[in-house]
Amino acid sequence: MRNRLIASIACSCVIATGILAPTIAPSIALAETYTHEMGTVNFATPPNRIAVSNWSLTETVLALGIAPVAIPEADGYREWVVEPALPAEFVDLGTRMAPNFEALRDSRPEVILISSDVAMAYDKLSAFAPTMVYSIYNTDQPALDRAEDLMRNVGQLTGRSDKAEEIIASANQRIATAADRIRKAVGDDAKFAIVRILDDAHFRIHGTTSLFGSTLARMGLANTWIGPVNGWGFSNGEIGDLAKLGPAHFAYIEPTPAAVKTKLFGSPVWKALPFNRQNTVYEVPTSWTFGGLLSAVRFAEQLADAITDAHGS
Repeated sequence: MRNRLIASIACSCVIATGILAPTIAPSIALAETYTHEMGTVNFATPPNRIAVSNWSLTETVLALGIAPVAIPEADGYREWVVEPALPAEFVDLGTRMAPNFEALRDSRPEVILISSDVAMAYDKLSAFAPTMVYSIYNTDQPALDRAEDLMRNVGQLTGRSDKAEEIIASANQRIATAADRIRKAVGDDAKFAIVRILDDAHFRIHGTTSLFGSTLARMGLANTWIGPVNGWGFSNGEIGDLAKLGPAHFAYIEPTPAAVKTKLFGSPVWKALPFNRQNTVYEVPTSWTFGGLLSAVRFAEQLADAITDAHGS
């Protein structure tokens, strides 16, 4: 009798172990470690409730088909970035450089995505949810390459790597098509200056590591500005310095206040500039200078539209 009782208990233990083991093993097997610029984070399942600290992260997450639960400066995003459109509902995080921590807590994120420009708040943000740092700028690398890296990293994190690769392939095809349109309009040897006009006396010109400059490079188009740039890929200058660019195709990114354009374009300095005399000045609709992959595509296509419209092609 005693032996039968022991055997019965042992059998029960085996059965119980067999029942319990499958419920424990999958969660361990699914746990993955993800590396970011300030460390690693473990997730058992891909996070879906994502808070973002800037617009390049916002557009990247949206492109992957995920609506962020918390977004900063939504009105600015709608004006400058435009696409992809923001979701109908989300928590307003306040400003990009100083997020509202109470609002962040209320959004209940599973992960917070930031870039290095707010890394000083990393520890504080990490108290609300695992925080991951992915940067496009201030890296000394072409911003377009970094934007692709960001898309892949967020795609991997959210279990959407295949979707990320589809977006990257589509983006590069669209950029290549825009480049073909531009070359047909102005030839293969044209050089371009990509500028944001700050006021009637100052401008910001984009170098080869900027988002727009690295997009030009991806398009196989020459950038006239090869001088020094800051971590965001641009250099500031005065209008008189534009004479150094020579006979470039000059594209300025909107928006520019109407009063500024009136004063600038009516000035003797502007009228003497080579690209103005040669009528190779193009107005490019609003594009976000510090965006992600889709901002690069938007810029490329809008640049192609402006140039082909000007040349009737």
